[in-house]
Order: sequence, then C-alpha cells, then structure tokens
Amino acid sequence: MKKIFLTVALTAFYAFLFAGEPVPGAEVFVEQEPNNEPIAFQVTGSSGTITFDHLDIGSYRIRIVLPKPDEKLTKGKDKVKADLKSVYNAEKKIYYIREPQGFFAVKFDGLKKIAGANVDPAYEKAKGTAAGKLLIASFTVTDSPGEITVKVEGLTPKEFASKTKKLMHDTAKAVIQNVR
Repeated sequence: MKKIFLTVALTAFYAFLFAGEPVPGAEVFVEQEPNNEPIAFQVTGSSGTITFDHLDIGSYRIRIVLPKPDEKLTKGKDKVKADLKSVYNAEKKIYYIREPQGFFAVKFDGLKKIAGANVDPAYEKAKGTAAGKLLIASFTVTDSPGEITVKVEGLTPKEFASKTKKLMHDTAKAVIQNVR
C-alpha cells in the first residue's frame, strides 16, 4: 500500500513540475550574430526536443515558429487576465510563451560551453520573414563545440496562468524583454 501511494505521489509531483505536452512540429532556427543568418534548423519530433551541437565560438540567436493550434494544446478557455506574452524563469531556464497558437513552455537544457550557462531571453516577432517567427533567446558559445538542447511543450491556459503568476510574484526569477 505504501509503495502504491509513494508511486502515485511521485507521479503527481513529476506531472506538476513538468506538466506540458511535447510539441512536435515547432521549427527552431539558430542564427549567428551579427548578420543573423540561419546556420542550423530543426523541427521538433514527437518528444518536442532538439539539440544543436558543434556550434563554433560566437554569438547566436534562437528563433522559433510555433505549430498551428492543436486540440490538445488549446484545450480549456483562455482565462489568463493579463496581456502577458512571455516570461522567462532564469533559474530553471524555462520560457513561457503565449501566442495565438496556444500556450507553450520552451526549456533550454544541455548548455555546454555557453557563457554563464544560460540564455538571454527576448520576445520579438520577426519583420519581413515568415509569419509567426519569434526571436526568443540569444546566447554566446565560449569554446567549441558549444551545445544547446531546446524542448517545446504545450500548456493549458490554466497551467500557463499558474506558472507565470508564480514567476511574476518573484521578480528575481522572472525576466520579460522586448514585449511588443
């Protein structure tokens, strides 16, 4: 009985921490600064995760095209009262994004040879490019080969509101930039 309870409790705790559904079909671009030319491109598969490795020393940007709305990504009513588009949890390296396609968590992991072992969040819709292409982050590779893993998850409106509300009350963990 104790074993079953412990298993259920751990599963519920894990689901609370990682509540999102993997998002296949998100297009992720890595561009090298200063000319912002794409040097790498991948589409997330069924796990919602992709890794960019073998990055040379330099500064980079990450742009993303989120997939079209999906039943499982848009379930529930959008009762998020704030006009909030994005919040970044610097401590956990998770970016929460609200777009017409739905609510998303973009996690940065596997940061190898990245300055400060972190990314700098941004939120900017690209002008003159494919519709829906968002600039979401920049980072600097300090030694070759650099590596970054990106995981895209879909959230319900309720999950998005819950996660971002906690962050907004702890401004030491939340960063919002370039909201337009």
